[in-house]
Amino acid sequence: NDTTVYDPTCGSGSLLLKIGDEAKRGKGVKVTLYGQEKDNATAGLARMNMILHDYATAEVKQGNTLANPLFKDAEALKTFDYVVANPPFSDKRWSTGLTPDADPYGRFDGYGIPPGKQGDYAYLLHILRSIKSTGKGAVILPHGVLFRGNAEGAIRKNLIQRGVIKAIIGLPANLFYGTGIPACIIVLDKEGANARKGIFMVDAS
Repeated sequence: NDTTVYDPTCGSGSLLLKIGDEAKRGKGVKVTLYGQEKDNATAGLARMNMILHDYATAEVKQGNTLANPLFKDAEALKTFDYVVANPPFSDKRWSTGLTPDADPYGRFDGYGIPPGKQGDYAYLLHILRSIKSTGKGAVILPHGVLFRGNAEGAIRKNLIQRGVIKAIIGLPANLFYGTGIPACIIVLDKEGANARKGIFMVDAS
């Protein structure tokens, strides 16, 4: 159970449980699951889901991940082997309760501050900061994060120059409940980032 998996926007926990099942089926290992969810009722549902699916030791905490991350090592964010997330698309209230240019966890340092009305890169940068130095991450975001300009363009350039993006998978529209817009999966990998020369891209539209 040494391998840790974290979802900062875990909802009812289905993505975490999927990872746990795949790890057991593919590698025969049982991973330790961690999740944070903003909505109190949904966080309770996630805890119940964990128990029902034989992950009674999973830790699910309730709170706003960007404004008040609850998984910490002293004053820094706790880091994990794997981080997965399907954050709310283009969250317009992402900075509520947070002063981005004075973030105590330094999540935006060296990358830039996401625009006030588009929280996609805020979640991505939180995920990046929550990954161990050899860790990996995967995040589902709206397709627009691949080409929107201004502040997001600058963040994207910094991410690419640091080599932390390993792959991008473009997805079709109408794939996710509640939204018809096309999405993408951005795969992050800190291991070997300095030597990374390209990004593996899949058009799965």
